[in-house]
Amino acid sequence: MLLEVVLPLKAAGTLNNGIARYRVAAIGEVGMKRTDLRFTALLVALWLPATLASAQWDASAQEGTSTTATTAPTPPPAPPDQMVSDTPPPAVQQPEEKKGWQPAGFTWGLSIGVPIILNVPHEHVRPGANINFFGGADFGFFVIGGDFGLQWNPIDLDGVNVGGTILSGRSPLTRIYLSLPEVRFQVPDLKVVLPYITGSFDMNFWNFRETSVGCGYWYCSTYSVYRFTPGFTGRAGLGFEVKGGVYIDAGFQYSFTGKGQFFSESGWWLAPYVGVLVRRR
Repeated sequence: MLLEVVLPLKAAGTLNNGIARYRVAAIGEVGMKRTDLRFTALLVALWLPATLASAQWDASAQEGTSTTATTAPTPPPAPPDQMVSDTPPPAVQQPEEKKGWQPAGFTWGLSIGVPIILNVPHEHVRPGANINFFGGADFGFFVIGGDFGLQWNPIDLDGVNVGGTILSGRSPLTRIYLSLPEVRFQVPDLKVVLPYITGSFDMNFWNFRETSVGCGYWYCSTYSVYRFTPGFTGRAGLGFEVKGGVYIDAGFQYSFTGKGQFFSESGWWLAPYVGVLVRRR
């Protein structure tokens, strides 16, 4: 009877011991799993800051590398024959532009012309000669001055009837003139030529075979009588520069004279001329 009770108790005890061992083993496994999770969490906590620090270091290293890569390398020294001096070259002086208004200079010229009187019979009034001197203050684009000169035109008197008297021979028609003021407009900036036009008022003094006798205290003498007429002269010319402000001057002159004390009507003449022109600035 006792044996029957003990056997089931042993069996029960054996069963309980197995369950107990299973529980202990399960508890041990749970404890180990908790230990593994804590250890893993510790490893993650230690690895994560190190990983972030490594990533930041790599990023800074890459930035430094890219900065260094953009810096140009130092070029090798140039050969001695190709060395360039650090001293800058001297500045090139630009030529000053010429201004239209400049301090006054002096311009003068001497010319010889051939006056051809227009409103007369040319079989009697021949082309003549004219010597002219001009001078004035040169202001660049214009010149203010004056001129004077002598003019001769041969008059052929063969067959001329004056008051029933038939004349013969040839005598000069003479003009002494002074032109004041004379204004000249010119283009001074051209390199080779100097174009210009002029205008002036003339004081003309004419003579043609008219003489008079003047007596002094001891003796008498014959002199030519000159009579006054007002006039006007215009010129258009072109100067060709030879050297240093010296020009060969050529052009045409057109002159007009009023009646005055000599002529019974107005007269005109044209005179081509050539000469020398000098500009001093």
